[in-house]
Amino acid sequence: MLRLAVTTGFLLAAAAIVWVSFLVGAETPQGNLLINLGTELMGIVLTVAVVEWFFEKRRHATRGRQLAWDALHAVENAVWVWQGGPRQLESDELLGILRAVDEDDELTETTEGLFLGIGTRARRLLTNDPEAVEAMPRFMNALEHLGRLSAIRDGAQAMSPRKVADIVEAGTLELAHALEQPTEHLLASLIRYRDPSPASQERRQFGDSSSRRRARATGSAGP
Repeated sequence: MLRLAVTTGFLLAAAAIVWVSFLVGAETPQGNLLINLGTELMGIVLTVAVVEWFFEKRRHATRGRQLAWDALHAVENAVWVWQGGPRQLESDELLGILRAVDEDDELTETTEGLFLGIGTRARRLLTNDPEAVEAMPRFMNALEHLGRLSAIRDGAQAMSPRKVADIVEAGTLELAHALEQPTEHLLASLIRYRDPSPASQERRQFGDSSSRRRARATGSAGP
């Protein structure tokens, strides 16, 4: 907004100089000087404005791409905690795992909280960084899908695992398109180390130390 005001101000000043040159007389030396000064000022202002517009567009695109990668990494981490598999998941592996989720793949409270955080951040990005979001094709679609996760705890009943997976899958597919990543769905049966059990989710989220502490506490409570 400030840049627009400054540019408009200089253009008005240049126009005023040209107008004064005609009042003085365009054929006079003073008028000719003022016309040259006014037109030169207009050219400089317009050139700077166009160059600045391209730089601004590039900055938004760079930030949008970084935000899209951050969103994909957050989804990758949440899905890994939930479903297991390799620690570093490619987009086709993510999509394959999400398509294979069924209603028995329980979400623990902490895993649910990861998806809630993704949904909340998606909503905030849509509101707070619209220029960066719009600079990346299909990024807005991805955030709109993932933003639905912000309501994961709103209902009287917990959102079903299959619905969570469908939402995340739709958002991941849009992110993969935006970042030019693989969009195929890899067969989940080809992905090793999958284990969506609550105990495994806790271990992946907090490490083995929490499981050992829980085991010691359970043992100490026995006879």
